[in-house]
Amino acid sequence: MQELAERSLTDKRWSTSSISANSRSASLALLSRQKILPIFKARIGALTVMLLLLLSHSVQAQRERDTFTNVLNLEVSGHVRIADLNEPARNVTVRLERFSGGLVEQMNTDNQGRFRFTGLQRGYYTVVVEAPGFTAARQQADLQILFRAFLMFELTRDKPIPELSSLAVIDARVPEPARNEFAKARAALLEKKPKDAIPHLEKATFHYPEFFDAHLMLATSYMDLREWARAEAALRRALDIKPDHSAAVIWLGEVYWRQKRYDEAEKVLLNGLELNDKSWHGHFTLSRLYWDLGDLQKAGPALGRALQLKPDFAEAHLLAGNILLRLNQHERALEEYREYLRLAPKGEFAASAKELIEKLTKAVAENKKQ
Repeated sequence: MQELAERSLTDKRWSTSSISANSRSASLALLSRQKILPIFKARIGALTVMLLLLLSHSVQAQRERDTFTNVLNLEVSGHVRIADLNEPARNVTVRLERFSGGLVEQMNTDNQGRFRFTGLQRGYYTVVVEAPGFTAARQQADLQILFRAFLMFELTRDKPIPELSSLAVIDARVPEPARNEFAKARAALLEKKPKDAIPHLEKATFHYPEFFDAHLMLATSYMDLREWARAEAALRRALDIKPDHSAAVIWLGEVYWRQKRYDEAEKVLLNGLELNDKSWHGHFTLSRLYWDLGDLQKAGPALGRALQLKPDFAEAHLLAGNILLRLNQHERALEEYREYLRLAPKGEFAASAKELIEKLTKAVAENKKQ
């Protein structure tokens, strides 16, 4: 059995929180149809086990925190932090639910933001973290194979704390003509018209060559139009102004990846993640790069980290399904495809996902009869 092929992991790009969500198109093409080969029973190798661990939780975090000696005691534990404060989320509600629905147990985090559910049976579980003023977060825990699952949550506010943008910092130095052109560009991007925005951004940078935000927005507009060379030039100019801007570094890595300049892309993406290890965009782009290279041993950890940071990112679940399918983990792949469809029921690949889910469901059922 093979994965939805690599049809368009390279076709489109996605937006990140560093730029207005409306400033870049959110479409992302992921994987075309291919015929499913006959299912066969395969022994799970070390690579498969590693990937299963990383897609459900952080193996390293589990090893560092695991102090339990009774390996027969199935449990789900974890740590909850407040993203914008980078501190433990104390006394917040954590629910453990069956994957099919229904509450198993509920508790509050301790002073270190930790929780721990013990004495569990084998199966699939969902952990939900809720706190007033924050967006509810959920992750899946797999105890079918593992004895323990360790999950890491970062809570984000329903209404994020306003941050001082770089534009506000340099606003006093930006001449009025440049500000006016920048405002026109933003209005065009709000209407998803990057072609209309580009001339205004070029004029803004002409009036004020050190206009970092304008260079960055110009780069993302070119990325929306798949004009990679021009996007690269704009990002390089932005990085001349702010060399340590993590989002700009990671976008430059994406541009290199889009052009199949894999060595350069890997180096730049890793540099960007050193600046900001919490960039789900960076980790996901890195996982796609390794996927293109066929290096599942590196793709798994990168994707696992992306899913920890953004568990509701539909396309990451789709890629996870493909990786698991390549490793002959058909039931786990089926779960990931279903999660993609749940998160993006009207997504670009919803129809393909439905068709694949139907075929996989039948194939898995037939395999169980053998």
